[in-house]
Amino acid sequence: MQDPELANRQPVPMAGEFFFLSRDGISFSAKSGGTEVKCSGTLYLSTLRMVVVADQSSHSSSIWAALGMANRANAVSGFDMPLATLYGEGFNQPIFGANNMTGTSPPLDGSGFVEDIKWCISFNNGGVGTFLPLFFRLLAEMRQRLSQDAPTNQSSHSPVEVQSMVNAAFVDPSDPTRLFVPQ
Repeated sequence: MQDPELANRQPVPMAGEFFFLSRDGISFSAKSGGTEVKCSGTLYLSTLRMVVVADQSSHSSSIWAALGMANRANAVSGFDMPLATLYGEGFNQPIFGANNMTGTSPPLDGSGFVEDIKWCISFNNGGVGTFLPLFFRLLAEMRQRLSQDAPTNQSSHSPVEVQSMVNAAFVDPSDPTRLFVPQ
């Protein structure tokens, strides 16, 4: 988990990375050791990672202060969670409260975290029928590449394959997820 590079409040793609979707109205929390952080914002899903971009109105400046990184307290933008390293993911539908997804990610170098990070993404607005199938498909494909010792820092998807996946995605009318069309 680290602070992702952003341009115009959107994550900058890495080499060979394609973004599939974004989802507004999420709440994000993470805990590592004695450090706990929370923010609200937008979730982006790509072929390589999930990126949470904190709303400007979110209490995100306290995130880096909590990590003892006061020099970054005003520059926080969000969190980066590589699909290649996350584990223990699960989707939860509580009787009361929003649907949420939980999981664990190891800390990335320079993140300020020292222990594995237990995170939770709550979907506060609408359903998840569009988001979940794409997330689990991309996660399964990443794990398959890992089992074949393929490089994880590059996507194995071409723009045509990404377009095909987006075109074939089931769009749940109760899910406010926005799908991206690759160029």
